[in-house]
Amino acid sequence: MPRSMRFLMFLTALALVAPLLSGCESVRYKTVCPTLVTYSLTDQTQLAQELVAAPSATMTRRVVRDYVGLRDQVRACQTDGK
Repeated sequence: MPRSMRFLMFLTALALVAPLLSGCESVRYKTVCPTLVTYSLTDQTQLAQELVAAPSATMTRRVVRDYVGLRDQVRACQTDGK
């Protein structure tokens, strides 16, 4: 058998066998959730007082609401990821 024919057969065999050698285990993804910052009761009280003291700070209130929503999402991620 000519050398080029053997090489072609080798490449064909390699192409057929390579997918079998690539591994049978499926890919496993691990969810990585952000870590929440823990605020003391003093910090929470101070924030509440500042929000009450500045009722016209609508942007601050909006950002705090968004942050509360993000914290809820992180908690859900941490619960689902376990």
